Amino acid sequence: MVSVDLMKKGYEVFRALSPSCSCDLAILKDKKLLRIEVRTGYFAHPSEKQKQRHKADVLAVIIHKTNTIVYSPDLTDEV
Repeated sequence: MVSVDLMKKGYEVFRALSPSCSCDLAILKDKKLLRIEVRTGYFAHPSEKQKQRHKADVLAVIIHKTNTIVYSPDLTDEV
């Protein structure tokens, strides 16, 4: 789902083959390479802060039940 969304946005998308990779996807656009971590998430109360537990440049969260994708930081700011 995230790969298709990123390709629609004009990115070249590369998928990790090993389960021990530091990210799930790598994307390339305008000579800029970014690592993407994909997770499923839920809406939480704003006071509930989550610790960053990934090494990627961008976190892509697929919101459960709505199937919307939230990028953090927003990809329009990145590329």
